[in-house]
Amino acid sequence: MEFHKTPSGYFLKLLINQKLNQTLSQFMLDQKIPSAFFSGLGALKNCELGFYHLHKKEYDRKTFSDEAELLNLTGNMSWFEGKPIVHSHVTLGNEAFQAYGGHLFEAEVAVTVEIEITVFKDEVQRKFQPDIGLNLLSFCGAK
Repeated sequence: MEFHKTPSGYFLKLLINQKLNQTLSQFMLDQKIPSAFFSGLGALKNCELGFYHLHKKEYDRKTFSDEAELLNLTGNMSWFEGKPIVHSHVTLGNEAFQAYGGHLFEAEVAVTVEIEITVFKDEVQRKFQPDIGLNLLSFCGAK
C-alpha cells in the first residue's frame, strides 16, 4: 500500500492481492485514526458480500471469485471494544457490464484500489443494538 497525507485525511493506493478491509483496519491502527469516512474505486476479486435480514438478524453471504470492477466503495471507520471496525459496502461490475453489490466482508485487490479517507477528530465507538442484531455507530460519548 502507498498513501499520501491530505489536509482532510489520506489518499491510498492498495496493491494487487492486498485484503481490502484488513489493510484498512491496520492502516487505521497505524495512523491512529479516531474515525473516518471513505470512498474508492478500482478492481477486486474473491469478494465476500452480504445482505442483512433484520427479521432473522443474520446475513446471507456469497463469494464472487472472479475479478470485478469496483464501481463504488463506501464505508466508515470506527471502534468496537478497542478494535478498529471497517464497515464497507460495494457496487461491483462484471464483464457482462452487470452491476451487483452489498455489504463487503472482505475482498482482495485485483489490479488496484484507490481510496480517499476523510478523517474526523472524534473517536466514534460501536455499540451492540439487540433489536437490530448489529454493532451500530454510537455517538454518545464521542471523544
